[in-house]
Amino acid sequence: MSTLGSISGSRRARKKDRTRAEIFRAAMDLFAARGFDPVTVEQICTAADVAKGTFFLHFPSKAALLVEWDRELAAEFASRLRDPRDSALAQYRTLVDLLGEHWRRRPDATRALLPELLVPRAPDGSAPDRGLRALVEEVVLRGQERGEFRRNVTARVAAAAFLAACAAVFSTAQRGDPSEALRNELLHAQLHGLSEPKPRLKWTPSP
Repeated sequence: MSTLGSISGSRRARKKDRTRAEIFRAAMDLFAARGFDPVTVEQICTAADVAKGTFFLHFPSKAALLVEWDRELAAEFASRLRDPRDSALAQYRTLVDLLGEHWRRRPDATRALLPELLVPRAPDGSAPDRGLRALVEEVVLRGQERGEFRRNVTARVAAAAFLAACAAVFSTAQRGDPSEALRNELLHAQLHGLSEPKPRLKWTPSP
């Protein structure tokens, strides 16, 4: 390929990337303002100033936008988790803190989209393999293998409970929250539940 052809191809690629980013950004703004379900592809196209055909060149469906948000969030969180040799408990706390940090950056989008991760919405109907739910499952499995977490709860259920609890807490938090106290409360509820710890039985030697 000639130098001129390479430059032309590079420009087309950059334009394609910009268009995709504009569609994604417009969709996130609409989801933040109206929620996920009420927003239509037509509304996203209008906000991004693109034709409907252009939208489908970049995303096969509206659900694909949610999948991309989920994967981007999971990739960001995975890169910021500490050394995998750290305890699963520490990584669980880091996930709560990172979600809180993301909520502070984009509270409306997080409030609108986090509950949607509880439902598989990949374009082919399957759950995204590298999304936030899968990342939480990895942390739970690691904790179970090391004896930090009990094994009578599956990683799948634990990850779903984690996302559901975060979605519920963050959806009711005021702007500026979730505070450290609120994150600690969420973490404690996730790891210890609501029951009081049972008192240890004392052994009394026979007379």
